[in-house]
Amino acid sequence: MAVTAMAGIVSFGPQPNLGTITASWFKHRVTQIDLAPNDDTRLGVPEVGGIPVPTFPYKAGVLVSGGMTIQPRLESVFGWLIYAALGKCDTATIIEIGTPFDHVFRFKTDAADVPFLSVRKAIPRRHGATDSDLGEVFKDCKVTSLAMTFPNDAPITARVDILGREFSFDHDPASWTYANPTFEDYPSIPVGCETNGYIKLPDFNSGAELPVVAATVTFQNIPLDLRQERVFGSPFLEDITIVMRQLTFDVLVKWNDPDLYATILTGSITGTAWTAKPYTGRFEVYINSPDEMPNASLSHYSLKIEASECMFAMTEGITLAGNQAVMARFTGTALAPPSGDYCRFTLRNEVSNYSWPI
Repeated sequence: MAVTAMAGIVSFGPQPNLGTITASWFKHRVTQIDLAPNDDTRLGVPEVGGIPVPTFPYKAGVLVSGGMTIQPRLESVFGWLIYAALGKCDTATIIEIGTPFDHVFRFKTDAADVPFLSVRKAIPRRHGATDSDLGEVFKDCKVTSLAMTFPNDAPITARVDILGREFSFDHDPASWTYANPTFEDYPSIPVGCETNGYIKLPDFNSGAELPVVAATVTFQNIPLDLRQERVFGSPFLEDITIVMRQLTFDVLVKWNDPDLYATILTGSITGTAWTAKPYTGRFEVYINSPDEMPNASLSHYSLKIEASECMFAMTEGITLAGNQAVMARFTGTALAPPSGDYCRFTLRNEVSNYSWPI
């Protein structure tokens, strides 16, 4: 009998600093997790003397890599992953019926400071036998990518990629406890057909939102070359240093008019010749759940992603095919604005606050 993955449990929590472990584990349903130890086992170079076959193996070290794909529930736990990706959270109470809160995630004052995250993975038993239990515990992890996909006919999904320093095995994961004893339910999962959701790109014609068919938004924390993180005498990375951070997006829209297309290429909706000046503008995404919050009858769980200054570009020309609609595909990268936040993720739910331990 094969062992199926459905009984596995994935959890994570805010880690105070390098070398520690979280005190609060939050579990979240996932559709896939491939986060695992990366045991860097290699073969030595060929040597003179003998027959032409490999002669010796060695290990270059170990680290944790991979990630997980989830349908994010906005009720509570997903906020910790956004926090881990961006680094800071400010919370404000919303004056409505009930007690919803807006949590604004942004960079710390030190924009290169990305917090550590602890992650656990409980691998299911075989035939219910306790001696087949195995849990993996990963510490000193950082979120290197948070990529959200916005389909027009399905729930929003998120891929979270992670890099970590150390792991350990626990042969009794059944004894693990969690800060949230039960999984969050499905009503807080945002869906693409919810009428209040939108993806805003500049529209020069009517001011209306452009008809977006599909989109992805990716926030990246790009680490230092791992060869520069290793030190002699240790199998582990010394640290995980983030050297670049960026928000990018990729959007496919139905063709309404040539305004945005012409402006990106020529600098004007009436332009006729290419311009060397890149086009920049604002980008904003808003998603929400189909259900209202239990204690705030006028509010839905929601997430807004904003970047005030973005470079827009065309990835390809306009394709005309006899059996297809006319589409335009735009990409963009958020730029450092003259003032204010590089980008902001605003999560609305009924959690009173997110406080990263120190």
